Amino acid sequence: MATIAMADLRVFGKTPKGAAELAARSGGLSLAQRRLLILIDGVRDVDQLAAIVPSALEESLAVLEQGGFITLVGSTAGGANTVQGASTTIPEAEMTTVQEAKTRAVRAVNELLGSAADGLAMAIEGAKSGDALRPLIREAERLVALAHGTAAAQAFVLGVRRR
Repeated sequence: MATIAMADLRVFGKTPKGAAELAARSGGLSLAQRRLLILIDGVRDVDQLAAIVPSALEESLAVLEQGGFITLVGSTAGGANTVQGASTTIPEAEMTTVQEAKTRAVRAVNELLGSAADGLAMAIEGAKSGDALRPLIREAERLVALAHGTAAAQAFVLGVRRR
């Protein structure tokens, strides 16, 4: 059975130096690095950024982080990524199949967001692959965060991904 690939849920935020760089343009950043710095908001994870700026993302992140323009929100503990204290790394043996993820996501979307999210629930149900499902799960996560907060959104994602 296919499993959903591990998402890169690292979230970066701008440092004071990063905010100053956007105002002054003094750090000698490339256009791609500057665009990425603009997009980094302390909310979008690396997967979401990759959908917007797919080329040289890891290299640009490294330059921005090493230059002190951005910092990781949360911490890395015991090899597991943490975003605001919640572990986001799931052992492969505990990862769910695409069908299980769809079933859990539809149930959670209906419970957490109600009939206002019927279209999203139907799109999740109709996803044919993990690649088609991922952006729908991200959108559901975003809506859950807006309606119920970050902790509920993290619980949603972990509940969808874990067996």
